Amino acid sequence: MLSIIIPSRLEPRINEFVEEIEKVIRPLQIIICNDRFGQGKGYAIREALKEAKGDLFIFIDGDFDIQPFEVFKLLPYLEQYDIVVGNKGLPKRFNRKVLTILSRLWTRLLFNICDDTQTGIKGFNYKPEWITDGFAFDIEILYKAKKLGKSIITIPIQAIVSDTKSFSDIWKTFLDSIKIRFLL
Repeated sequence: MLSIIIPSRLEPRINEFVEEIEKVIRPLQIIICNDRFGQGKGYAIREALKEAKGDLFIFIDGDFDIQPFEVFKLLPYLEQYDIVVGNKGLPKRFNRKVLTILSRLWTRLLFNICDDTQTGIKGFNYKPEWITDGFAFDIEILYKAKKLGKSIITIPIQAIVSDTKSFSDIWKTFLDSIKIRFLL
């Protein structure tokens, strides 16, 4: 069975998003999680994962930046790889593009893992574990997986490449990445 976990910031079209996924995939478990207590995206997904009953797991953001059908692109790869990471490309605005490139370079140098850790779609053929509560939980999962010898592939996906991520979110992710690197 496939368990899909959708972190939601109370997106107005979340029900439509879920219906699009349910039209095509069965058997399926969908868990929508919210960061109601301000603990962070990593916390919300980790709590939702406790309810997951599947043997395959996909995390996908429910804001329609990534279309629900992108889930199907990950499934064939989960037969051969432990983790499939979506890569949505670069933002259009120059300053945001430079920041994204620097962020990906930082992640590559510090952790030697795939470049695009922050795209909101990832698949797993096992139940990952992590302790980071914020946006950098993806980095922790991928870094731990690499250390355990898990196979990881990055695949291109179609997505709206947003220029809206706040500098404070980027800064928090940067600080969390330092903590992850030196705590693990």
